[in-house]
Amino acid sequence: MEHYRFFHTSSAVLIVILVSTLMLAAQAPKSARTPSSGATNADRSAGHRIGFDDARRLLDGEREGNLNHRPSSYSRTQLRDGRILELFYPIAATARTGARRRPAGIPGYGLLYATAADYEEAHRPRHILEELLPNGASFIGEIPMLIERLEKRLRTGVRRLDYTRASLRRIDAYLAAYRRTHTTADADPAFFQELTAYYGEVMRRELAAEWRIHQESIAQKHVQAVPNLIFTGAGGKRELKPWSTVLNVLYNEDVRGLTITAAGDADLRAARQ
Repeated sequence: MEHYRFFHTSSAVLIVILVSTLMLAAQAPKSARTPSSGATNADRSAGHRIGFDDARRLLDGEREGNLNHRPSSYSRTQLRDGRILELFYPIAATARTGARRRPAGIPGYGLLYATAADYEEAHRPRHILEELLPNGASFIGEIPMLIERLEKRLRTGVRRLDYTRASLRRIDAYLAAYRRTHTTADADPAFFQELTAYYGEVMRRELAAEWRIHQESIAQKHVQAVPNLIFTGAGGKRELKPWSTVLNVLYNEDVRGLTITAAGDADLRAARQ
């Protein structure tokens, strides 16, 4: 999901910004404009952004678009020195101000990657937890420490969170204030890990479950360790993903305002069916 912020801007300018942004997204290849779940701007850091004219100069004597080419729109070229250059062409547009039209648009630019491997790394599919929980394999052993950090964040005092439903309401009070200064686009790995640890422990105790690290393969090129709960329910062994619930509470704009208490009630109902 893309997020935009507009402040005190005329409607005409808003329209051209939005239209131009959508046009820019449309001209980029899918891999460049639709990152898989969990991808962030940091995921594209291997690509160094340069001006359009500088990018064009790099193509002197090269066969532009030897990897991908849509004339006057987009090209991806492997240069003779092994670097990869993505070139996004300028977009021309017009904006209406009253009865008048004026030119508006978006300048072109290039993304330069030091090696083909850097390009592949920047564009590979990513697990949604890769940035939020990079050390998933060690997460279970860190749960007590993470909960202590959450208590410090909430200023509850040590061991004051007692793993009850009432304690989730205390977290909801913190979340209400947190949301006044953070959008769902503001990823905070530390808070995510702390809340996942505590929420998971509440669910573990309620369901007599146990933590289990599950290895999830992404496009056969990356394995992400994810901490799930295994419990016995209707039909035998079942699995609950506390991190998925916390992800929904913190970062899903469609359900912004969802409380961790309500999410926990829903998880327990589903687990006991």
